[in-house]
Amino acid sequence: MLSSNLPDDIVKEIILWVPVKSLLRLKCVAKSWYALLTSPDFIARHLDFSNSITQNRSVQFIFRLHNLTLKPFISLLSNQASHVATDIALPFTEEHVQYIFVYGQCNGIFCLYGVYNGESRGYSNGSSIILWNPATREVKVLPPSQRQPRDLVYVIFGFGIDPKTKDYKVVRFGNLAFEGREQPPVEVYNLSTNSWRTIKVTVPAFRLCYPKCRAYLNGVYHWLTDEQNDKAILCFDFAKEVFGKMQLPPIVETTCEVNVDIIDERLAFVATYCSAANFRFDIWVMNEYGVERSWTKRFNVGPRIEFGSFLGFWRDNEILVEDEGRLISYNLDTELIQSFQVHGISRLFRVFGCVESLVPLTHRMQ
Repeated sequence: MLSSNLPDDIVKEIILWVPVKSLLRLKCVAKSWYALLTSPDFIARHLDFSNSITQNRSVQFIFRLHNLTLKPFISLLSNQASHVATDIALPFTEEHVQYIFVYGQCNGIFCLYGVYNGESRGYSNGSSIILWNPATREVKVLPPSQRQPRDLVYVIFGFGIDPKTKDYKVVRFGNLAFEGREQPPVEVYNLSTNSWRTIKVTVPAFRLCYPKCRAYLNGVYHWLTDEQNDKAILCFDFAKEVFGKMQLPPIVETTCEVNVDIIDERLAFVATYCSAANFRFDIWVMNEYGVERSWTKRFNVGPRIEFGSFLGFWRDNEILVEDEGRLISYNLDTELIQSFQVHGISRLFRVFGCVESLVPLTHRMQ
């Protein structure tokens, strides 16, 4: 029994509400607590519970990717705290991290690519890929790849979970913006085996639109591409391990900044327009996943002088934007604007929502 006064089932329901930091302390109290908190069953239940309350208790991680003079940083912002973001330690063991590239989060786990000592992006020397659970502070350094050529102009990553096997995976491949060059091998990392393997798969022709324009949803990773001014979404299915392509909604104006994101568990496309220092946003939602005709314009925001580049969604009724290094939230229902204190420089922010989870990085969940 976990408690002499309460049935085990009641205790398990109660501790679902306990923050991960406190749960980690409970692991040391007794063998029965340790067995419960490390069991795949409880970890899965805790994750489901965390996801169910995310809309009301949203946590945002703010990354400043790089800067010529200042090191990257990560800040934590919660709508339960003040409007001041709290800086947290970088999860990399190396001291001289100059660039951070964020390849999203899944179930509370981030995939980060760090570059050291000024190495160009895409090179294996002076860089590492890590998986990081900020709630448990566990870090997993991925082993180096043996197959990827070292002269790639740009290496592309995607991170997510295989919904069938519950195994976390990282896909890695080269940019196809090479005239007359052979497609580099496509590799997949499995957390369950802690190893890379090469897969035989065809990658549709593409050119990345912006490195920041990517999103993970329900076992599929998405990148925004621009091939001869024809923007589309490149997809990778972690279960089937195949690539695909989806068309974007019709955009009347072509001179706009674009992004792909997730809102209300649906794929979203955001077009940003700027005129006379005023920014406005068109937000489209794919109501039926994979069905291109189901794209629907859900919000038309602005123009407003307070806005800058779109950064992401906070819950399902709020967006985050940056304006000359400031972080601003805008409620899509009430039109309320709030400004947050955070370090950063214009156009170097990345913002990700995150749930607290006990998901371990030492092995995959069964």
